[in-house]
Amino acid sequence: MAKDFREYLVECYRSDDFGRAFKELAVGFKLFVSFQASEVHSCTPEETLDDINQYTHWEVSLRSTTPPIDTPGVGPWMSLREKEWAEPFDRPEFHRAMVGEFIPTEHCQQVLEDCIAYAVEKGHIESEADIRTVEPDEEVKKTTGCGGCAGKKKPVQQSAE
Repeated sequence: MAKDFREYLVECYRSDDFGRAFKELAVGFKLFVSFQASEVHSCTPEETLDDINQYTHWEVSLRSTTPPIDTPGVGPWMSLREKEWAEPFDRPEFHRAMVGEFIPTEHCQQVLEDCIAYAVEKGHIESEADIRTVEPDEEVKKTTGCGGCAGKKKPVQQSAE
């Protein structure tokens, strides 16, 4: 079992107008998970609390690098959409992420665990220890892992002398 998702949360800003935001969790080089709770997020209670353990529901989003998270057949959502917690998630128009509102805390933990399992299965991380934080909505390009067919170097041809 993964450590409590709240232990990973790092506050990146707080303001009177825009609430508070936590950094996203990069679960490998492809999948990013965001857990948010403040007066501007779909959480319970809908306020900015200093003790994050007092929240019973969270706003959660999942996004990926290329291809988009819900690309049929290849996006990470294809593996995650059948999970018990996935039903309330949707991809709002003009968003790049699957977003779930008022997700119970225990489901948030399962979201993290299922994302870790996906990334380990796909070879994107070796273990939970490889999770890192990134700024919200940071443009993240794939930097490790499979480069695809176009990413493979062609062997240098030896000239016959």
